[in-house]
Formats: sequence, C-alpha cells, structure tokens
Amino acid sequence: MLTIPAADFSLKETLESGQAFRWTQHDGWCYGFVDSAILKVKQVDGHLLCDSSDASLGPDRIRRYFGLDLTLSDILSSIDVDVQIHEAIVRHRGLRVLRQDAWETLASFICASFNNIKRIEGMIERLCQAYGEPVSMNGCRGFQFPRPDVIAAASERALRAMGLGYRAPYLRATARLIVEGRLSLAQLQAVDYDAAKTALLGCDGVGDKVADCVALFGCQKYEAFPIDVWIERAMRYYFRHRRMTRARLHRYARRHFGPYAGYAQQYLYHYVRHLRSTPPSGPGHGRATVVVPAPTGGRDVAPHGAWS
Repeated sequence: MLTIPAADFSLKETLESGQAFRWTQHDGWCYGFVDSAILKVKQVDGHLLCDSSDASLGPDRIRRYFGLDLTLSDILSSIDVDVQIHEAIVRHRGLRVLRQDAWETLASFICASFNNIKRIEGMIERLCQAYGEPVSMNGCRGFQFPRPDVIAAASERALRAMGLGYRAPYLRATARLIVEGRLSLAQLQAVDYDAAKTALLGCDGVGDKVADCVALFGCQKYEAFPIDVWIERAMRYYFRHRRMTRARLHRYARRHFGPYAGYAQQYLYHYVRHLRSTPPSGPGHGRATVVVPAPTGGRDVAPHGAWS
C-alpha cells in the first residue's frame, strides 16, 4: 500500500467532474485504471492510500495521473479573474485535471459524442470486456482499455453490436490511423495546442468539442477549452445578450483565463452542473451567478468502470 501526499486535492471532485469514464466506488475505495493497471485509491487526511495490480505503477506516475505535481494554488490564482469562476473555485477547490492515456481518451470521447451517460458507460464497459485484457487484484477483476490494433482489426458489425451505432466506423478508422502511423499519439503530446487540435480534427467523428476534450484530458494542453451545452450556459455570464459562436467563445476563454483556460473550463463545467443541488459555501456566498437550465444530454459524465 502506497501513501502519497495530496495537498490541495479532492479525489471526489476530480473523479466526479466528467473527465473519465471508468472509475467506480466500492466500500469507500475508488477503483479505476491508470495505464494498464487497476488502481485502488482513497483519500484520507490529505493523503492518497493506493494499491495497484502492477507493482511498477509507482507514486510518481500516480501523482502525475492526478496532476499532483502541479501547484494548484498558482493555477487557480491565474484563472480567478471574475465572480463566476471565483465561486466555482470556492465550491470545488481541489479539482484537478487528470493526465489520462491519449488513446483511451480519444476513443472514449468518440463514443461519448451525442450520447447520454448510461449509454456511454455501457459502450465503454462492453468494449473493454469484449476486447480488453483482463486484470485481477485482490478478488477484483477489470479489463484494460482495448489497444488501437485490436479495435482496428475488429469488424464494424461487431463494434456496432457493442452499441456504438454510427460511431463504430469512426472509432475503427481512428484506430487504423494510429496503427498505420498516420496519427502519432506521442506527437500530439509534443506539439502545441493548435497543432494537436488540428491533427485530432482530422479523425473521423472528431469535432470541436471532442478534439478539445482529448487535447485537455489526454494531451495536457491546458489552454484547450471544451465547449458543450453546460459551458455554453456558463459563458452567457460573460456574453449576456451578445451573440455567441464557438470561435468567439474559444477566443474569449483563452484571452480571459490565459494558459490554464482548460482548468477554468473544468471548474465552470462542474460548477454549473451543481448549481441547483449544491448550496453556496465559504467566501463568495451570495454572489451573483448565472442560472443554468439543465440540458438533456451532453457530457454529463459520472465515474463508472468496466468491472465484473
């Protein structure tokens, strides 16, 4: 069992903020995959208690996965530039952007496109169980996310049977791009945000929102600002009665929030989803906020895992 210092971090806020699809909870522990290993983790008194199916999954990788190597206070100070984002920070302090596997993030958000939470969970669970390698730890059995070559070799019909529908050929084509070397995941990590997003937009089934989600959650491009129905509603705070377009929202966000606009997006996204259910607390209580009607779909993602 590893004990990892985790100051200025909330495991709950982070895992429940719509970044990842394969985390689940049982008996007070969170279970998920980091790389190809099962990670069992809980937060106790400013520390993470961790156990893993793979002894090579060490504290440095776990810290990086949860973004604990970054100084959160500096990031939040840089984006705390208006009343709305201040209230989001007050309510959800400790939320960090995960460093996830680029392929899993890309494949998962292709599946998530124009979908609801239950179907997203079901799709990814079925994909993992059908095509991923099984992993066991202390009586817990899970499945690794399928490799690109495995998905590339699968038939479109089989993928459709997993519930992917029209997304099946998109996922298969993207896997083939990676297998054939026409899309380099390592290169996505190395280039700047604009170049990474351009490359991602060249994948079938990847539009503006999916490209930004992958850039932020899978490639650590912290200026990426994914825009979905929740963020559009949050951005009305800034645009009031002015016309909003995706291009204008992107330009404004990068200018207003700076190089960590992606962190601002994640706090705003988590904040507006909880406006109706979470009472104000701490500094900023009673400040003006934007009233957000609940959309019926979009990236309303809660933790879930492919376990059996």
